[in-house]
Amino acid sequence: MGTYRDSLSVCWTDATCPRALAVAHGGAWDATTTPYDSSAALMAAFADGDEGVKIDVRVTKDNVPVIAHSSPIQIYESVDCANQKIEEMTAAQVTQCHRFPSSTETFQRLDDVLNDLHGKMTVQLCVKLVSDFQRTIDEVHTLHAEDFAYLEINAGDVPSVVGPLTGSTNVWWLVNVASDLTQIDPLLALHQSKLFMIEIDPGVDIGTLPATKLHPAGVRAFIYDNAASPTVAQLKAHYDAGFDVVSSQSGPNGVEARVQANTARGVSPP
Repeated sequence: MGTYRDSLSVCWTDATCPRALAVAHGGAWDATTTPYDSSAALMAAFADGDEGVKIDVRVTKDNVPVIAHSSPIQIYESVDCANQKIEEMTAAQVTQCHRFPSSTETFQRLDDVLNDLHGKMTVQLCVKLVSDFQRTIDEVHTLHAEDFAYLEINAGDVPSVVGPLTGSTNVWWLVNVASDLTQIDPLLALHQSKLFMIEIDPGVDIGTLPATKLHPAGVRAFIYDNAASPTVAQLKAHYDAGFDVVSSQSGPNGVEARVQANTARGVSPP
């Protein structure tokens, strides 16, 4: 068995676990030096002490999952491949695209990234198109990444994906309900044990929801703070509000907020 840094079976999928966990959104990236979603950003997050990273997944025209946020690719993501569509490119073409502003970092294949992260960190896969879920699920199974990779899905897409797609009930799911808390009860009523976390938007008052409804159902509470530069205090406030996992674009601050939250909870190491 691994640890809470590299295995979902340790704390992540245990709603009774008091440990606060931190996720680096796109890795520990910087607009001027370390590109979002890049290998360098993922390894920087690992070095910082994050338990997980969030990366974006799209599938090429030759059916290969790659790490890419936008399609068409935006100029702030890659100058040499700007305006090209991932679904109209081969994996070989995509992996030749440089991630701005780096002259060495290129777009990666999902299989390479999962192999790199195995034994290091958990990874949240944000599949950008519903039509790409099956191929992504297949890749997770092929690489035996079920214990450290989980997929993000919008609540409205759950009925057409989790269950109907081959292998979908054998991977872990983070379900995003955004600000609509009325979607939670129908999700819990599915009694789908692989739906292990619920994502709720910043600014939504969750009250006692984690303690009274989510945790008893075996589900943990997740939030993504999309502020450009959230402070330690701002991120710790999410843990204090009852969230178990906080994702942010501030790697070091996210780790420090998690340390403070675990210290307050009496969890060691923090």
